[in-house]
Amino acid sequence: MTDMTERKFDIAVLTAASALPPLTLRAMEQVDLPGLLDMIRDLQMVTKDQLQLDEDALIDLLYASSPWARVLVAEQNGDLIGYTVLVGGLQLSPIDRAMQMHHLYVRPDYRGEGVARALTQAARSVAHHLGCGTLSVGILSTSETAKAAYRAVGFARPSLRSPHYEMALA
Repeated sequence: MTDMTERKFDIAVLTAASALPPLTLRAMEQVDLPGLLDMIRDLQMVTKDQLQLDEDALIDLLYASSPWARVLVAEQNGDLIGYTVLVGGLQLSPIDRAMQMHHLYVRPDYRGEGVARALTQAARSVAHHLGCGTLSVGILSTSETAKAAYRAVGFARPSLRSPHYEMALA
């Protein structure tokens, strides 16, 4: 099992300084697993995802030799306060590479402080560094709050019926 800090991206290099001085954005580390699972379960209550994740399953997804996902976390004063999961789509053409933000979550007490915007910017930087042309995020058709938040951080819905929002990374 390799440490997430050995990955081919260095979030500290890819992201600009946050407007929130005590906020740290970084690649997830193994020590973050329990806190990450708590936030995933909290978000699951809203999304109704049928996830069957425990620490072993999450380790399997994130620490495989070719990981299925990359996780970025937001930390403030030593506490995990948010995360996003990045999943690459299968594209056969290099010009069609895309990255999906599978989750974007900020603990309720920290919402409205720019954490989601900072995580989105970090996700954009990682996706761009990996050669992706777009970053997308799926939406729940009933979640007006999520839709407004995604628009506020730079995503746009490609069409009225689209189940996702996206942004160009050029």
